[in-house]
Amino acid sequence: MSSLAVSDWFARWSRLSIEFGLWQAVGQSAGLISGLIYVRLMPVDQYALYAISLTSLSFISTGSDLGLTSSLNYFWRESSRDGCGIQPIIAAVQRLRWALFVLASFVSGLLLLKTISEQNLSIISVFACFGLVVATVSARLRAILDIQLMRLEGMQRESYYCEAAGSIARLLVAVAMIVTGITTALFGLAGGLLGSVSMVAAVRGFAGTSRSKSQAVESETWRKLLGYVIPTVFTTLVYIVQLPLVLWLALTFGGKALLAETFAVGRIGAIYGLMSIFVGAVIAPRLARISDDAHFARIVGLFMLALVLLSVGATMIAYLAPSALLLLIGPNYAHLDREVVLSIAAASFDLLTMFLAMANRMRGWVRLESVTAACQAVVIFILASHWSFNDSASALGLMVVLNAFTFLWTGVTSVVGLLAPAVVKVRLAGWISAQEGHVARYNK
Repeated sequence: MSSLAVSDWFARWSRLSIEFGLWQAVGQSAGLISGLIYVRLMPVDQYALYAISLTSLSFISTGSDLGLTSSLNYFWRESSRDGCGIQPIIAAVQRLRWALFVLASFVSGLLLLKTISEQNLSIISVFACFGLVVATVSARLRAILDIQLMRLEGMQRESYYCEAAGSIARLLVAVAMIVTGITTALFGLAGGLLGSVSMVAAVRGFAGTSRSKSQAVESETWRKLLGYVIPTVFTTLVYIVQLPLVLWLALTFGGKALLAETFAVGRIGAIYGLMSIFVGAVIAPRLARISDDAHFARIVGLFMLALVLLSVGATMIAYLAPSALLLLIGPNYAHLDREVVLSIAAASFDLLTMFLAMANRMRGWVRLESVTAACQAVVIFILASHWSFNDSASALGLMVVLNAFTFLWTGVTSVVGLLAPAVVKVRLAGWISAQEGHVARYNK
């Protein structure tokens, strides 16, 4: 009987994996190919500007969310266990994300002004790039929440279509770069904006009007959402600052060439990081629908083992055949053998941390995240202030060390959660009781 259950489990996940691979092969491959076209065609100075702009895009995107979208995995799981509605939470998440978007854009703009003054960059070009970045994130915010809800409802295939629409649009712009010979950062960022707009159009086609319809959000709903998110905010802030800080230090102490090399090799790590998309798009929604804690823990353990083996294998491939991987980013970066190994190692730690953090947050183990964020901030300050940025290998080496420490703190939370869950479990009992009262009054 157990062998039959294992066989069914394996068949089900094999089908999900194959479906993910088929549909994501189009969308994600298009996105990755467009990125490789940019790194091969753009001059080093333009690619450095493109890297700075993408760093701002990442900062604003993450700063506009701060774990709010991923928190829906937890609330979806809790609503299935307790029978509470999730629509008020969705409305609250939507409103808070837009407020954070304005704040993150303002902070990113100030940081960009500082970079302009220190590196003597063209003010007009930089602000034009920043305008495209802000518009891109604004369009993406309209689609990401609905895509997450589509996946939680089991509409994985439709969500793949939406993401593929954005990636294909970016690829078309990259092909246009080849045809026209316009190899500027502005052209590449315009492709990103077109991709986000295409994704919005695709989501509207499948989901119709927004699933997070405007509605009144009661104070108890805000208490529940903030009670879960606030402990995770500090961890997210440290996470979004970590990579831009390393790239900024690389630019400050090594110049544009060092930044371009570090970012270009990071594109290879991003290809390997495609697995993180599988974790968020396929594994997370399936785990969110598992209400039994023991079954949840077994599935998480199996996937964690698989990801560890995958990470070891990917790092070994990078060590044994770095030249083959470097062919992807062109002759300008063919000498970065050691750097590609470091890039894959950093991406491996990031992938493992992402999966483990997702599992912890889905169980509500977030109370220690403020402590772990403080520990990571201390590590970043100590290491970054004493690190030597002689070449791109040193910058990537710092990324590996910082990602390894992040994985360590996340693992500590998991161990404490298994041994003493009350220490790390978020407390929302008061809100749940209030929600049950709302449901009872509604039923009357």
